[in-house]
Amino acid sequence: MGDATVPATGRLRAPVFDTVLRPRRALVRSTALSVVCSAVPLVVALVWVTLPMRWWSLVAGFVVLLAVLAGVLFVRLGSAFLGIDEDDVVLHGVVTANRRIPRARVHHLVLVTTQHGTADRPVRTLLAFDADDEHLFRMRGDVWGDAALERVVDVLDVQVDREGRVLPAREVARRWPSSRAWYERRAGVAVAGGAAAALVVGVLAVETIGLLAR
Repeated sequence: MGDATVPATGRLRAPVFDTVLRPRRALVRSTALSVVCSAVPLVVALVWVTLPMRWWSLVAGFVVLLAVLAGVLFVRLGSAFLGIDEDDVVLHGVVTANRRIPRARVHHLVLVTTQHGTADRPVRTLLAFDADDEHLFRMRGDVWGDAALERVVDVLDVQVDREGRVLPAREVARRWPSSRAWYERRAGVAVAGGAAAALVVGVLAVETIGLLAR
């Protein structure tokens, strides 16, 4: 979601860009609804089950931490943008650090449609590379919108390679391995899997202790 693999910069100011693109508004709204409709009931259930126990404050602290992380993600999504001027391409991503890339460094772009799963809709993706084929940044159509991808192509006005076929995600990762985001690499997958497993174990532990305490 708004990914890049060039060195991160410090906190970015808010300069005026010739072109500014932001994530789709529908994505921001759907993210907020997903948090409210799925996370809130789980939080209420956890706190309710642990209220009779002495360590309910520990669970409440964990819930507050999750709420803070969800809030940070939502704020990042709402403030994300891609700005282009005569000198730089600036990317303020959602789950990645802020990036500033010299515009002259962008040598060519790749537009490819990716199939991430049999049940998922194909997603158009824009990949940017320098003259040495080092990956600079990536934009996904489901986050930024297909029109935004075409806008970047028009504004940067560099060589564009359009892949006519729909490629599986594994094929894209094999052909352009450096374009994978941190959460798509083995370490990121391991961290996400470990966090999910810890959450499931925690919920089961709360339920089990609650039943034994009755």
